[in-house]
Amino acid sequence: MSQPAQEMKHGGRFHIDDRGTRYCAIFPEIGKGDINVTIVEPGAAALWHRHMFQDDYQFVIKGSLKIGVCNAPYMGGDDLDNFGMSEEDASGIYDQREQLLTNWKELKNASQENSPYLKKWPTDEGKVEWHYLSETNAKDGPLFIPRFLWHGCYNYTNEPAILIYHVTNNYTGEDEDRLDPFVAGWNYERIVK
Repeated sequence: MSQPAQEMKHGGRFHIDDRGTRYCAIFPEIGKGDINVTIVEPGAAALWHRHMFQDDYQFVIKGSLKIGVCNAPYMGGDDLDNFGMSEEDASGIYDQREQLLTNWKELKNASQENSPYLKKWPTDEGKVEWHYLSETNAKDGPLFIPRFLWHGCYNYTNEPAILIYHVTNNYTGEDEDRLDPFVAGWNYERIVK
């Protein structure tokens, strides 16, 4: 039995019936940029990077991914325990984290274009959000990641995950900053599933 399609956040439609599941017009800025597909193997991660000139829309259609988004790494005492770091291990990274937070303040203050999406991100402390994208919540639409925010993903399952993502500018290889996962508070070591 067919039911009307439901609207997804950031536009697009989700529709399911006896014939199958459909995700339609899922990327709102389709007139520009690239649409990419990545198969993320079990236990693999693509960690912290950011862009200055493009936004990302990420959408998992098969499997599950843990997506992290941050303005600058959280710098409170609990992050050491949460990520298994000792004070000794972390002693050299606090200066780098302070530099990242200073850089974030400058970027946010200079940006008016994405200000509605960036307003919730503080300038006086690092903040990390974790999102779990999967085929079961794909009907909600893609995750929007504004430019300037660090982001990365990890496949925590035993099955490959298929990530479809739209970047709002064509890939040139020049608009990507990378950050050591340890500095960002995601002390990651690949676990083969």
